[in-house]
Amino acid sequence: MILIRGKEGLIHRTGKDIQNVFQNLFVMRGRWQREGDELLIHYSKDAPRATNKTKQIICMLDGRRPHGGLADRLRGIVSTYYIAKQLGYDFRVNFVHPFPLIDYLVPNKVDWRISQEELCYNSEDAEPMFCGSQATHVETWFQKTWIRKRCLKAHKQLHVYTNAHVLTNKKYSLIFSELFKPSERLENALTYYRKQLESENYITISLRFIGLLGDFYEKDERYITPEEQEVLMQRCVEKIQQIHQKYAPTQKVLLTSDSTRFLHYASERLAFIYYIPGEVVHIDYQDATSDDTNMKLFVDMFMISRSERAFLLQTGKMYNSGFPRRAAQMGGVPFKHIRF
Repeated sequence: MILIRGKEGLIHRTGKDIQNVFQNLFVMRGRWQREGDELLIHYSKDAPRATNKTKQIICMLDGRRPHGGLADRLRGIVSTYYIAKQLGYDFRVNFVHPFPLIDYLVPNKVDWRISQEELCYNSEDAEPMFCGSQATHVETWFQKTWIRKRCLKAHKQLHVYTNAHVLTNKKYSLIFSELFKPSERLENALTYYRKQLESENYITISLRFIGLLGDFYEKDERYITPEEQEVLMQRCVEKIQQIHQKYAPTQKVLLTSDSTRFLHYASERLAFIYYIPGEVVHIDYQDATSDDTNMKLFVDMFMISRSERAFLLQTGKMYNSGFPRRAAQMGGVPFKHIRF
């Protein structure tokens, strides 16, 4: 059933989308330009000249700008590659903060690697650009146009800072698989955890509490009382039980969440729950992360991408996370966002 009225209704969402059109036209473009201009302090005419023979479009994830979480970063990379591919330009990825991406994902059909020596910061050969995202339905055209325009104008290297998302679900899966495959170490970890599930057939349920349970930090974290925390966890467990009974009564459920407390809470009450052990952090607020933390992040993402069906649960002040949605898109997995 399509909701018409209320904050989740079609009228409200359409109004917000129309509003965002004007924000992109008159506000966001200016902000994107300013964000890019602020990066110019890293470029000068005295820096070594570029050595690449053909134009390069390089996705930059070097800590000089907030990049978002892993799902945001990967969608920005995939979107930029899609546009660079359409234009016939060489594409590279400089993902080095807070960990090197190459430790977990390796090139599949496209060699996107670039060394620090190949990066150019000479202002005559290279320039930075920024393209943000408000995650609305109508901004895709603006993002495509902005990135494409800057690609066409660039000289030898265009350094792209973005979390743009310009692709449909089906295209996202295809383009992602052109760029990436798990490293051997990550693939071995995925094999191990699939064995722990005792089946290749499982569903995944994700929940993003964003600090509501007091065990996760990021700038937008939210607070509720201990009594409210208990009620919230009970409600979520009840909803998980309903989903399991309806969609996969004989299968295990892989649970992912930014709250380790909730993972423990749910698994103690529901025998069919399994979760990947380890610490959960938001990588955009870390100067460095441990290998174990990084590995859990990638294992969670790829386990979702290889499941039969993926769900995101949201109620109250919980967050509408893009992580399970993007993970499901990676593998072409059916995804459902359930608000309750």
